[in-house]
Formats: sequence, C-alpha cells, structure tokens
Amino acid sequence: MVKQDRRTIQTKSQITDALIELIHTKGFNNLNVTDLTRTAGIGRGTFYIHYLDKFDLLSKTETRLLDEIQDILNAIIPEELKTFSENSESAPSELVIKTLDYFYQNSKLLSALLCPDGDPYLIGKIKKMFKEVIVKSFHAAPSEIEFHPGIPKDYVMEIILDRLMSIVVYWMSKEHPESPSQIAEIIKTTQRTAPQDLINIKK
Repeated sequence: MVKQDRRTIQTKSQITDALIELIHTKGFNNLNVTDLTRTAGIGRGTFYIHYLDKFDLLSKTETRLLDEIQDILNAIIPEELKTFSENSESAPSELVIKTLDYFYQNSKLLSALLCPDGDPYLIGKIKKMFKEVIVKSFHAAPSEIEFHPGIPKDYVMEIILDRLMSIVVYWMSKEHPESPSQIAEIIKTTQRTAPQDLINIKK
C-alpha cells in the first residue's frame, strides 16, 4: 500500500511537471493528453487513472493549491487578527507574508498557471481569497476605518488587491525571484506609497 501511494505521488508529480513545461512551450489551450503523457513519460492509461482529461488535471491541480493556501490562512488569521488590533499598520503585510513562503515553494507551478498561456481565471480565485482576508482585517480594526471620500469602498478594495496581485504575479514570473521576506517588504512599502511618489524626477 505504501509503495502504491509513493508511485501515485511520483506519477502525479511527473504529470504536474509535464503540465508546467507544456504550458510554457505550447500554452494550456494547445496541449493535449498525448503531449502530457509523452512529456511525463507515462502511458495514457496511467494518466486516465488519475484524471479525466487536461481540464480535470487543471481543476484538481488548482483546487489543491487553493485549498493549501486557504489552510495556511485559516491557521494564521485568528492570531494575526489579534496583532491587527494591537498594530493595524503592520498586520496586513504580516498576514500576507505567511502565504509568500508557500508561493515561493510552488513558484514553478504558479508561474505557469498565472502566465498568459496558463489559466486566466486563477488570479481571480486567488484575489477572492485575499479579499476575504482583508475584509476580516478591516472588521477587526480597533477603530472605524475611513475610506477615501472620492473613491467608493469597492474600488478601494480592488485597488488594494490589484496592487498586491500584480506584485505577486510579477514576482512569480521572474527567473530568479526575490525571497519571500524581500517581497513582503516591497508590498509593505507600496501600501504606504502613493503612485505619484514611486518616481522622483530630479530637475
């Protein structure tokens, strides 16, 4: 039974590696099961033991990633929300950094899935998870949070999420990404920096 479990893990790992390679070389829309089995070095029958087709492979792969990210957040949120009450300025970025290690450890897979030839819907699923975290952080604030009077609350939320996601996606796309702690510092800095202050033109 143990040998079977190890064999299954190894087979799924080979298929995942093949998926990553093929997304970068052909794009998800253009690859097929034959490409996957040939690249993974397995038979078609072996593939179909685990997945119905390439869409089932994508769905199960992303579900695993999202479930693992959610598990991390669920384990951390209660403690981090206490910190938020004590120091609302640092808590959001501290909450984010807890997931960055996971992103870093799975950077090859996430880079492929989040690239233009991967799954265009995955970023929205990740954004939804982070949105829930930010909303919980707002609700746990020691005093009422004031939003910019000229920007509706839902747009404020989108601006925060888009900044965060654009940094993470770009980070994942780099051949030699910075460490999670470095990215956490960058995210923390952008939270406190207005767009017009990012560049200073010297006269």
